[in-house]
Amino acid sequence: MGKWVEVNNVGRPAAEVAAEILRLRMQVVERRLPLAAYEFHCDIEHVHRFRVGCRRAGAALQAFRPLMAGKAKRLSKWLQRLRRAAGPARDADVLLERLRAEPCSEPGHEYLVTRLARRRADVQQALIDVAEQAATGLLDQSVERCLLSLHKGSSQKGSLQVPDVRFDFFAREALRSAGRKMFKLASLERPTVAQLHQLRIAGKRLRYSMELFHAAFPPMLREVVYPYVESIQSRLGKLNDHATSQALFQRWLADLPSGERVAQLAARIVEEHQSIERIRSDFLNWWTAEHATTLESHLSELIDGSR
Repeated sequence: MGKWVEVNNVGRPAAEVAAEILRLRMQVVERRLPLAAYEFHCDIEHVHRFRVGCRRAGAALQAFRPLMAGKAKRLSKWLQRLRRAAGPARDADVLLERLRAEPCSEPGHEYLVTRLARRRADVQQALIDVAEQAATGLLDQSVERCLLSLHKGSSQKGSLQVPDVRFDFFAREALRSAGRKMFKLASLERPTVAQLHQLRIAGKRLRYSMELFHAAFPPMLREVVYPYVESIQSRLGKLNDHATSQALFQRWLADLPSGERVAQLAARIVEEHQSIERIRSDFLNWWTAEHATTLESHLSELIDGSR
């Protein structure tokens, strides 16, 4: 399964479709976990693809949670553990790639690359540990528990937990929920870096929801709305990369004795901060209130018009 989920009959029961989608999303995670844990030195993209797979599986779990009768908690914790294991490794890969592209003559360059490479080797152990835990069968058990709850359905009435709710109806409500938080954050005036981080996360949830539910909507969702949300993600992702690097360098700075290395690292922290502010300013010049309103209007029309 690629990022786009294809559903031939959107009138099928949502729980039935959800079980198929979640199984496929988790198969991607389980297939990529050993590559991220043991073959990362062959291709740094193994960790990146694994992390994205975890996010897509997590988005599916979150979206379909109302259909699971409270049986999603264990798998949710597993996915959180997997993402946390991959996060520091991926962050180090991104920063190492950026540093290695810079001139070696930059002050403190060799120190940063050497220390970051050492950190990259250390954080890999978390991925190895979680792969070993998953290999015991506990991850599979948590997946099957969720799938069983979807197959059984729920006897609760008056909510989306009715077992025969149609996938297209469920899709509308799920996409509406995903969009609500993003557009609330998108309407803020002069948001802080922290608020932009929350906007990026909310946008990610909306983007992954569109990948899950696009079959229930006209092509405009995939062809117009999705690329716009993806552009938001891309711009804010660059800001997040610099914020992550700045935070790491600040932790290192706190452990260093005074000297030339401290001055070099402090200068680097200032550079990262300047990059953050530049990207933030560029984003706010691009992401206007008019753009936010237009995008929200497009999404609302698609959701309400697909009834």
